[in-house]
Amino acid sequence: MRRSLRPDYKRIWVGLNRPILLGISGRLVISFAAVAVLAAAANLIVEHGVEVIRTIHRETSSPIDRQNDRLALSRPISTPPPLPAPIPFDLDSIRIALQHYQRAVEVRVLNDSAAAEAQLIEAAKDLETVSRKLQESAQAGLGAAAVFARKTKEYEQAGRDDIQIADDRRSTADSYNTLANDMENRLTASLDGAWKIFGRVLARQSLLQLHAELDDMRRTFVRMDSGEIDDAAAGAMSAGEAKYAATFAANAKSFARSEGAAWVERMRNDFATLVERRQAMMALSANARDAARILDDSQRSAAEAIPRLKKHAANAPAALPAPQSMAASVPAALSAPPPSEAAVPSVDTITTRTTAPDGRDRRTVGWITVAVLVVLLLVSVSTVRSVALPVRRMLRATERIANGDANIRLPRGGIKELDTLGGSFNHMAAQLAAAREMTRDYQQRLEERVEQRTRQLQHLAEHDPLTHLPNRRQLFVLLNHALERARQHRLRVAVFFVDIDNFKNLNDSLGHAFGDQVLSGIAERLREAAQGFGFAGRLGGDEFTVVYEDAATIEVIRTAGQELVNIFERPLVIDEREIVIRASVGASWYPEHGERGDELLSAADAALFQAKALGRSQLAEFTPALLETATRKFTIEQGLRRAIEHGEFELVYQPEIRLRSMDMVLVEALLRWRLPNGRQAPPAEFLAVTEESGLITEVGNWVLRKAIETASHWHHGQWPQARVAINVSPRQLLDRRFVDYVQGLLREFRIPASCIELELTESVLQSGPATIEALHHLRALDIPIALDDFGTGYSSLASLENLPLTRIKLDRTLISSIDTNPRSAAIAAAIIRLCCDLNLEMTAEGVERLEQFAILAEHPSIDMQGYLISKPVAESEVIAVKGLMPQLVQNMLLESSSRKFELGIRKPKPKRATA
Repeated sequence: MRRSLRPDYKRIWVGLNRPILLGISGRLVISFAAVAVLAAAANLIVEHGVEVIRTIHRETSSPIDRQNDRLALSRPISTPPPLPAPIPFDLDSIRIALQHYQRAVEVRVLNDSAAAEAQLIEAAKDLETVSRKLQESAQAGLGAAAVFARKTKEYEQAGRDDIQIADDRRSTADSYNTLANDMENRLTASLDGAWKIFGRVLARQSLLQLHAELDDMRRTFVRMDSGEIDDAAAGAMSAGEAKYAATFAANAKSFARSEGAAWVERMRNDFATLVERRQAMMALSANARDAARILDDSQRSAAEAIPRLKKHAANAPAALPAPQSMAASVPAALSAPPPSEAAVPSVDTITTRTTAPDGRDRRTVGWITVAVLVVLLLVSVSTVRSVALPVRRMLRATERIANGDANIRLPRGGIKELDTLGGSFNHMAAQLAAAREMTRDYQQRLEERVEQRTRQLQHLAEHDPLTHLPNRRQLFVLLNHALERARQHRLRVAVFFVDIDNFKNLNDSLGHAFGDQVLSGIAERLREAAQGFGFAGRLGGDEFTVVYEDAATIEVIRTAGQELVNIFERPLVIDEREIVIRASVGASWYPEHGERGDELLSAADAALFQAKALGRSQLAEFTPALLETATRKFTIEQGLRRAIEHGEFELVYQPEIRLRSMDMVLVEALLRWRLPNGRQAPPAEFLAVTEESGLITEVGNWVLRKAIETASHWHHGQWPQARVAINVSPRQLLDRRFVDYVQGLLREFRIPASCIELELTESVLQSGPATIEALHHLRALDIPIALDDFGTGYSSLASLENLPLTRIKLDRTLISSIDTNPRSAAIAAAIIRLCCDLNLEMTAEGVERLEQFAILAEHPSIDMQGYLISKPVAESEVIAVKGLMPQLVQNMLLESSSRKFELGIRKPKPKRATA
């Protein structure tokens, strides 16, 4: 049920210049009082009238006309209509009993009261009594009586079926209405919870629409329940349900947020049940039509058996006694048999008494009637005028409010309800005007905030959020503008690429939050330095850019660049702490080094790399050679990535011999890059780029796997004592998964740890304790570890103490002068003795001359490697070289011995020292 909206004013205002305002209720009371006066006067006149007796003859309807009676009874009634009185038992009494039961069934179908049920039971008893008495008498043939009795039973059962369907239909309708009431109350409660203002309910349109569609469904159902259900009504009901379901589905999410998921689920389930009730109602209506047809057919079938009974009634000695319930209430005039075999309608005689007024009373009643009609007319006209005029004024005022005129006020007047509504309307208009003014003010403030926020977003889009310097995007915009001006005025524009030296150490030691404060201080210092000639920007991290606009000469550019280096000589004060930092600067300028902003920035970046290579904290200018170097490095890096994908790397193996056994004890795996043009590039050409680009880990893992796989082939084949030395970079050792990776490869290829030897350089000491810990884990797996290039660094002796080593490899720079420089020979001999004392294996690298071999041969415990013994060979040649190695070593020993003998003969004896 839709909730009525009552105004807040409930008083009748009375003023000196204003009449009392009557509402619709008051006007209707006046009209009712006038009609009551007319009715009272008419009653007084009737009481003194003349009594008149009228006799009305009415024909009782035949069985054929009873379809019209059913249509007349199709309207809902509050109490059952009186049933026709039964007549004494004869053939007409049988017909009367059938009609009696038919009417009782129809009344019971329309009304399930106790009185209707009692009348139905009484009519059924009468019909059963007539059938039983008919079978017991000899008035009719036994066959005709039995047929009539059977058809009577069928007729009675059809009536019960019709009643049962009607009860089910009423129950379904009641269930439908109860469920619809629950849903409507739930919607009303949700609407009551909406925001109220100005005396109106401003509920969500979706709830109002759902409420209206539920009302439409209920009205359609009431029309279906009160009459026959045709295709139009069924279609209208289905369309209403589809419309409701679509509205509910479209707003289910918003309902769940505002009313709760339980509310949505309950409304959905109730609606599904409601549809089921409506479908059941339609099915029961169809069954009701079938049951009514069956009832009529059964009644007609029973009535058609009456003429067969009449054939035997003529010879009957006397009429059958009528049932007591019928005979007691039927007039004797109806007990006579019909004059013919045709169905002759019976006649009821009804006597009524009325009063007839005389002429004077008639005139009195006439005048009172005229007066009442005049009063009704005046009240109606006044009511219509009091309703129509305020409504028209309200419609016009509503249109003006809709057009934006919130200052409109509605004139008062009309009936009480509309006058009160006019007051509420004026109050609403005032509130609406205030709300519009408030909305206008809010809109203005909102636009100001949007504009302010837009400026902030614009600033964030163009500036770095930490330092508030122009970011990369804005930097290029400003740089391009500066280049355009320089082209027009034939000036120069310089780009300085500034990078803070060792800033990562500061971040790691003091934390990133403190590092951000340092970056802000650096940005402020660069902004102050560039204020006189250009602007500064931040590219990211600790990299900044300063642009010198409108430079006249190269000298002023160089001076400005040097000033950028010098400004960091003064410490930065951050949180009352002095921080000393240094910066490297790379410089490039237009038009000599490029004409576009990206070209100048790339050139300055290349110059910055040169400044760091020269020792940091200085200015470096761009030269074409720097660009060529950078281009070459970029080309090599891209080629390395392609080489990893296309498998262009190869391994070659250089043997190491042991003098004591004159045999090859191990081979060192050396990386080669097979270029697309067929040339084999040595590691010196690409290894540094591999380190800088971070590809060394991926390449090193490939080398490790390939070398272990090759060692497995030899170990399980022609060389069971195979041993392969593999170079490992410090970055590989920093990976915590490296030890597990090596151990997994050994398990995968089924070789012992002694088949490989990992070589590393002294730079591993600079990687920290993590790498040394990884080496200890490797030694725990019995994997030999060799220190390569020993004798070139400053921490060689410290490495012997800190690293878990099994072999020392003397650097080729020390071996190269061992036969020409006595100091080199003495140092080599001392290192060999030291390693022997430490129980470390020794390998001399770079043995390329027989003289070197002869000197090293004096130490039988040392291993040798170099081009004199063998150049690096392919995997397929290693076994063949190993077979030739003993003879080769023996030949070199013999040749070196003979050469030493010749040198000893020619060598002059040293002079004995004199006292």
